Amino acid sequence: MSITTKRIIIFLVLIAVGFVLGRLAVRAVMNLMLGGTLFGGNFL
Repeated sequence: MSITTKRIIIFLVLIAVGFVLGRLAVRAVMNLMLGGTLFGGNFL
């Protein structure tokens, strides 16, 4: 594998991790505002 291929793979992995962490952060903020449980549970 060339250096560019490795760079592209690392870049894609970082994008995937950033996307997952970003979604989790959004869920945590919404959870604090709505007063629910972060992983599952009822809002009502």
